[in-house]
Amino acid sequence: MKAIFNLFWQICLLRQSPAAVPANGPFVTAVVLANLLCSILVSSSFGSEVNLLTTSTSIIVGQTTTAGLVWMVLSWAGKAERFVTTITAIFGCDLIITAVFSLLIPLTSALGSTVGSVLLLLFLVWSVAVAGFILHRALETRFGSGVAMALGISLMSVILGQVAIGA
Repeated sequence: MKAIFNLFWQICLLRQSPAAVPANGPFVTAVVLANLLCSILVSSSFGSEVNLLTTSTSIIVGQTTTAGLVWMVLSWAGKAERFVTTITAIFGCDLIITAVFSLLIPLTSALGSTVGSVLLLLFLVWSVAVAGFILHRALETRFGSGVAMALGISLMSVILGQVAIGA
């Protein structure tokens, strides 16, 4: 477990290739489900009027959109065989980033909404940079191209997640 955490952490720090991520079915399923659960828990902690079904639906649609768009990009580039390791790396790193952010939520409420907004923005930038790094490595393209694709995929995932809940 420690080795897996360290692998994802090293990817989050842009030091390790996503090609090193295991691609076996039970592991991939565990990472996807852990990321889903962590995302739901963290999103639910932002307010008392959060609807669990709405939050879950938005996150599931967003993650499904991410997976679909990553598959499309890899397929168009002729690298579809890298999908499982790429999406596992993206979801595994998102799990780590979300977990770290959740540890800072109490701090943000103590320091005020401006600090909380800045911290959220920094975590979003970090998340897109990590996903961009993963796509850059998977597609064998420039880092900037990977970040641009990650930003587009993230925006589409959020938009479709919000459309799914009627927001």
